[in-house]
Amino acid sequence: MTDRTRARRGAVALGAGLLLGLTACSAQEAVQKPVPSTAKLPGVDVAQRTLSDYVGGTPGAADKAKPPVYIGFVTQQGGIPSFPEAQAAAQAAVAFANDKLGGVQGRPLELVPCVVVSAQEEALNCAQRMAGDERIDVVQLSLLTVGTASVYETLHGRKAVVGQTPASPTDVAARDVYQPWPGSYGIQGGIAKYVAEVLKAKNVAVVYDGDDPGSAFGAKSVAAAFGQLGVTFKQVATQTGSADVASALVSAGALTADAVVRISNTPSCVPTARAVQQLGVKAPVIALDFCTDDSVRQANGGDLPKWTYVGQSRNVLSPETDEQAAIYRSAMEAYAPGAKVGGLAPYAWDSIILDVKMLNQLGATPTPEQVSGWWKGFGGPLFLGPEKVGCGFLADKGLPSLCSTTVFLSPYLGDGKWERSVEVNAESIGLAR
Repeated sequence: MTDRTRARRGAVALGAGLLLGLTACSAQEAVQKPVPSTAKLPGVDVAQRTLSDYVGGTPGAADKAKPPVYIGFVTQQGGIPSFPEAQAAAQAAVAFANDKLGGVQGRPLELVPCVVVSAQEEALNCAQRMAGDERIDVVQLSLLTVGTASVYETLHGRKAVVGQTPASPTDVAARDVYQPWPGSYGIQGGIAKYVAEVLKAKNVAVVYDGDDPGSAFGAKSVAAAFGQLGVTFKQVATQTGSADVASALVSAGALTADAVVRISNTPSCVPTARAVQQLGVKAPVIALDFCTDDSVRQANGGDLPKWTYVGQSRNVLSPETDEQAAIYRSAMEAYAPGAKVGGLAPYAWDSIILDVKMLNQLGATPTPEQVSGWWKGFGGPLFLGPEKVGCGFLADKGLPSLCSTTVFLSPYLGDGKWERSVEVNAESIGLAR
């Protein structure tokens, strides 16, 4: 088996795992309320100055007398999973750009949304609509769990397509489409690297949901990464949402481990928190950011477990520890007050900001070839993300569309307080090798 074949097979399994994870947490996300923060947000004028420089725009309002620049926006909502926060955040970014960043070269920006509920046929219909709309030159995809192959095939060579965060191997193998955020393609390696290099852990307990293929594959991936890093570990499976997590933690050696890694989706977070407390586990716990869902906060006595959470972006729940997160929260508060700020919202919001940056440089009507070339040359920084990205840097591993494998790990102290996120690039380990 070649390295490329191994990478593609790993990508298939991991993409399926991300899909399962998104499905598992979507019901809770639908009712999530804005996360409280102790931070005083900066004024919108600070966001305007910072992001005007970032996108290369002129501070101020777009000229409404000029013709709009239309961007297609395909998102998934109304079924299971559902991500309504993506379109809300994208619309907030459009309003902010038009009001404060001069739109695109002085012209107002306008979204042309198309919603996929749950069927591949709906994704194909959106692609056909975008292909037939002469106003649109660029189509921005939010995360889709179905139908992306149809979108890519229908629009390739006809309209420029910009990705966001991958949910399947199709997303990271698409021609001339780049994904600025890593999805799950950096998370497991990032966990292992953080545990080994930041925590200096030598002995790690890993508990995962054995009935969830995504969690099970994640456990295999993190095990492979630990093996590369020389970390001793023991893995034990439990069941999704099981109240008996304590026995799995004990069997994995959590009482004597240097660190505990919990690979699961949202339903398993609260039972795990209870088991950790009952057992008196002293080691730091690392969990996926599915566990920052507001349903976990509510079921855990009104606060999140005091764990370290891993996600793709800077910690938007902690604007007091990150200037970019604070700017994002300020813009969202001004243009989408009360909207959800987590989930897919940061990536959808950032995708519009990136589109404005790109179109300010390329012009309002770029060709697909020009957009692809821009992304190939885009080295960062990614607002809310790492300073450096490199689209196509893993092409020889079967992941040509991926731009980054950097993730952020954020220790939570309780009562709404966080430590500053630790940025980890997992390029050298796990699937990215």
